[in-house]
Amino acid sequence: MKYTAFSAFAVLLLAGCGSQVTAPTGTSTTASTTPTAEAPAPTVEPFVIGGVLPLTGDGAIYGTAVQQAAMLAVEDINAAGGIHDRPLEVRWEDGKCNPKDASAAAQKLVNIDKVPVIFGGGCSGETLAAAPITEKAQVILFSPMSSSPDVTEAGDFVFRNFPSDSIQGKIMAEYANEKGYQKVAMLTEQTDYAVAVARVFQEYFAGEVMEETFLSTESDFKTRITKIKNADADALFLNPQTPAKMELLMKQLQEQQVMLPILGNEFIATDNGKYVLAFRDFLGDRDVAGAAFLGVDTPAFQDFVTRYEAQYGPIEIANYAGVAYDGMHILGNILNHIPNPSDTAAIRDSLYAMPVYAGISGDMAFDENGDVTNLAHTLLVFNGTDFVPAE
Repeated sequence: MKYTAFSAFAVLLLAGCGSQVTAPTGTSTTASTTPTAEAPAPTVEPFVIGGVLPLTGDGAIYGTAVQQAAMLAVEDINAAGGIHDRPLEVRWEDGKCNPKDASAAAQKLVNIDKVPVIFGGGCSGETLAAAPITEKAQVILFSPMSSSPDVTEAGDFVFRNFPSDSIQGKIMAEYANEKGYQKVAMLTEQTDYAVAVARVFQEYFAGEVMEETFLSTESDFKTRITKIKNADADALFLNPQTPAKMELLMKQLQEQQVMLPILGNEFIATDNGKYVLAFRDFLGDRDVAGAAFLGVDTPAFQDFVTRYEAQYGPIEIANYAGVAYDGMHILGNILNHIPNPSDTAAIRDSLYAMPVYAGISGDMAFDENGDVTNLAHTLLVFNGTDFVPAE
């Protein structure tokens, strides 16, 4: 049975959620000719969950898209009756794509706002920093985009509906092996996401890896690039945290005319390579490849993109946004499915037991670690014009 975006809502609406609308006690039903002021409608308290995403800095390019997509799902949920007849509200915090700010955000949401669920983090470092806090409090942490393999072991109350980098790193290592590369130079940003991609790549790559690392605050890579030019490598693996850093690396590689084959993490190929195609002439006909999650190109997904762009403007990293939309709908279904939506143990158990959810980004369920099943990265290669799935 497919667990669709509105299945739980339809059942609840038909059942009336077990509630009835009655006249207030003491209200007369006798007609009167005396004008009276109409009593205001009773205020319904919202059902509040938290949200932690990178909303400023380089990570905001995907954090903002994910937030906006999630809010489209919140609109749907509230239009269908909310959570047990209460409007769903998300209190957003800026994790800034770093552990320190994400930890502070999680502490606030758990200890002050007392939320049962946090939608996030976004960057893997946000999720891994928040997880010990949410796990101790038995609060659900549901990430729509964190892909580090370390999230798999982050806790029993941690879930994600985005595929793990254990798939991405392995795909790229196997591709490098097939190409016969013996030595790969790697430029890795020191973040949980990028370090995990590097670790998995090195585990499966049969040759030698010469890795250079850099901090997220750095913007000048000329010395490292010069070192790589002199390293006699067969290929270069670009491994930044954000599209902005990928563009900056490409710009400086072009300035120094580094002509090695280029491999990359998802940001070299995401959205059909839109963040590196400005360097199309520089890339030429050399080997360029990356692994990215593509989602599915279906009418439902295109309808989502149309709706998003009508409300917010051009969409960035549409695959992330689609997964976030699905993730918020999954939570809405689960919260409405259980008798008490604040019962975090019941939320956890229902997520583990959830039938396959037919989302706009693909079919989703969760394994015993809270990792999404059925979604994976795809190897994309540059054909001189665009990035296309490898044959």
